[in-house]
Amino acid sequence: MNNITLGVHLIVKDEAELLPHCLASVAGADEIVMIDTGSTDESIAIAKAHGARVFQREWTDDFAEARNEGLAHATTNWILVLDADECLQTPLPELRSLLLNTQAQAFTVNIDNWVGIRPEDKVKHSAVRLFRNGQGYQYSGRIHEGIDTSILSKHNLSSIEHSQLEIVHFGYLPEIMTRKDKIKRNRHLLRLALSDHPEDCFQLYNLAVNCCQDGRLQEAETLLRQALHHVTLEASYRPSMIRDLCKIYYAQGKMNSLDPLLMIELERYSDYPDLHFLLGQSLESQGLLERALLAYQRAESIPEHEILRGKYVCEQGMSTFRPLYRMGFISQRLELQEDAARFFHRALQHHSLYTPALRGIAAAFQRLAVPDEEIATLLIQLVPPANSASRSAIIDSLYEINAYETITSLSRDIFPMELDTANWVISSLIITGKLEEACTAIKQMTSLASQDNRDFEHQKQWYTLWAICHWTLYGEFKNDLLTHTSTNHRSELEYIMRCQRQQETCPIENEVDHLHSSFLSDLIGQSVKLHQPKLSHTLVDLFPAYRSELATALYKEGNWQAAGEEFIILVRDKIADASVLFYIGEMIFDKGHYSEASEWFQQALEQEPEHEAARIGLSLCYLQQAKLSMEDALESLNEAHVHGPLQEDIRAIVKSISLLNRTPWHTRWSFRQSEGRSSI
Repeated sequence: MNNITLGVHLIVKDEAELLPHCLASVAGADEIVMIDTGSTDESIAIAKAHGARVFQREWTDDFAEARNEGLAHATTNWILVLDADECLQTPLPELRSLLLNTQAQAFTVNIDNWVGIRPEDKVKHSAVRLFRNGQGYQYSGRIHEGIDTSILSKHNLSSIEHSQLEIVHFGYLPEIMTRKDKIKRNRHLLRLALSDHPEDCFQLYNLAVNCCQDGRLQEAETLLRQALHHVTLEASYRPSMIRDLCKIYYAQGKMNSLDPLLMIELERYSDYPDLHFLLGQSLESQGLLERALLAYQRAESIPEHEILRGKYVCEQGMSTFRPLYRMGFISQRLELQEDAARFFHRALQHHSLYTPALRGIAAAFQRLAVPDEEIATLLIQLVPPANSASRSAIIDSLYEINAYETITSLSRDIFPMELDTANWVISSLIITGKLEEACTAIKQMTSLASQDNRDFEHQKQWYTLWAICHWTLYGEFKNDLLTHTSTNHRSELEYIMRCQRQQETCPIENEVDHLHSSFLSDLIGQSVKLHQPKLSHTLVDLFPAYRSELATALYKEGNWQAAGEEFIILVRDKIADASVLFYIGEMIFDKGHYSEASEWFQQALEQEPEHEAARIGLSLCYLQQAKLSMEDALESLNEAHVHGPLQEDIRAIVKSISLLNRTPWHTRWSFRQSEGRSSI
């Protein structure tokens, strides 16, 4: 143990915010070598305070050159490479133990890349980060640099062993990506790399990833297809290329390209859960629910320890809670509520705070006629409310199934009013008519949020809720509301009051000030969700341009009667957009009037040719009409024609109808919304 020395190497530029966490995670290393490429913040001082040897070097658009500069200053016999936005999770003594009596030249480590703030927002991959010094190894690659090639030029593949060492990487978090402008920086470096080596499949792949990060999916698809045409089957990153290309196909709805590709590649990578999951998503979107279920089962059957070997790039939970949740969701679609509850429960055993599974199990039990109070008790058993995250997950799930009374009756000792849950609790108080209590809670939370000047989003939500409370209680926005709101919010409320006074003295159609359009839209949508129709209708009377938004909000809440009345006005005034025309067609379709429904779907498509749901609705109308016509023809035939081509055609049409109805084309409501909908 005493003969093993470990150095930690970093490249840094302006990383004062994250660097202390990184260096603290490797405290006790024999040496820290940091190459600084032009920091203007406190990075150098922070590094020296942690005992690092700092060498300053001009940035030359080449990560490999900077890495190799660090290697030139190394004095230890092993080197661990980190980035400033990473932390070593494995205790250093455990890492040192790995290096005892090993014949390996290098080790790969597991890297958890955080891509969001939720626990499941992680992508895992492995890379060579730990290797022997003094062997003449050198990094190569302007970007996404690696030392693997150098090691393998001197030794065989067995010289690189996989370890269970863990590193956490925060650099893909959206706020860090934006602040550092990494997409633009990486694109520049990747293009330089490709100008040097145009056929470099690895960098073509990385440029495709860069395009995905920037939302340029078609360009990413072209690059991936080009790279796949040249890459060798043995390339370690090839499975990731397949995964990313399939994700692009899925995002663009290109299932005809996705399915054949996966059928071939799953023969090669049968132990890659992400590919099985993607196949399940594709099949599910096409209504092939039983086949999708099998694909998810195959993903879930892959042992988790296989994934920890680091063979593939994997999203968190691809062999556990994610496929189990999808199996539960499919079971719900098939009206197998007990099966759904079991799948959701199994998903939660792997990730107790996985919100979709918590919502799913709550909805499944509600459809099984379990009272809301008992559902709350079940959720508390599954996720003990010991911290803010678990309390938030419980209340979110109850709100999703419209268990408003249950939310308001939760013990405040166990569920105190918190920033993360206040919006649901206050909304539930408003919906259940406890307006004074809601106002008191809003004042409490706005006071708390005002202490944090960054908490603008919470404040905006609560001011909107407060405005709805005031209007419902008093028919106007009172002075105490205006006094305690922010300047922007006050001007928005005063604008509405001014338009209302103008309307009363001289009825006119108000032109909406674009500065307040977002607030008006939000206020109308929220008032519908909170079951406060008086305010939403008053606002639409003042600002008729928002009638379409009101109608849509009413429809999505399951209030068919009120939505239908608004739809009639929009059609009469010839201002119905494609969404409204689709919803009208959907309502008529659900009544079984297929010929009339087809006309509305057709109008929606004329306005918006890419409206996929309207296209499916129109197809279903034609199929239903064909089925009815064939059934009428069948009745006129004698018994000698009971079995024949006509019956086969009817069976084929029924199968097509069933398949299309399983695709996610139709508006979906919660059980409580469906239960409370009135017919027109």
